[in-house]
Amino acid sequence: MPLAGSGLCTDTPVQLQELLDSKPRILPAVNQIEVHPFNTRTDISSFCQEQGIVVEAYAPLVRALRMKTPKIVSLSKKYSCTPGQLLVRWSLQHGYVPLPKSVKKDRIVENAGVGGFNIEDADMRAMDGLDEYLVTGE
Repeated sequence: MPLAGSGLCTDTPVQLQELLDSKPRILPAVNQIEVHPFNTRTDISSFCQEQGIVVEAYAPLVRALRMKTPKIVSLSKKYSCTPGQLLVRWSLQHGYVPLPKSVKKDRIVENAGVGGFNIEDADMRAMDGLDEYLVTGE
């Protein structure tokens, strides 16, 4: 019987399926991928969740490059939170383990303060719709 517990970083369901088909002695437990509303990666994240593999969301704050996107700004106002908190909450509600990066203590504390609200389904869908790969067709 395979052991559970390894971590990996794969980009496609095909790569992950190839690994699983090889019947590894230690099954993957975590897959770290870049995932956020502008890069939803639903193909690999859905596959991981179906296989019981935790998705570790790398760069959930979009490297702070999209904090002023109008939809992010308006939703952060609606939920009385910062854009960073909104992005972390989005990851959590998708069932991901977000890894927000900051070197500033106040931002680290702020990013952890996401337990006081939930993003409504319609707003989650609106955030999912920000995915640039889906919008541009790339």
